[in-house]
Amino acid sequence: PANTLSGVVLALSNGGSKTLTWANVDWTGGVAPTLTANGLDILVFVTYDAGTTIHGMVASLDSK
Repeated sequence: PANTLSGVVLALSNGGSKTLTWANVDWTGGVAPTLTANGLDILVFVTYDAGTTIHGMVASLDSK
């Protein structure tokens, strides 16, 4: 619902080895991150307006 903060954490293995399209994600700094080709990246997505705006942030790149 609107005015409720909702979120999801995505752990993505080898995301940089693929071409990913992030439709309608407002990334920190305005640019999608360069993901790790051979490793684990952790991304966080939140919305406060029922998904109209999705904010994407990097929690960790090339995590072990």
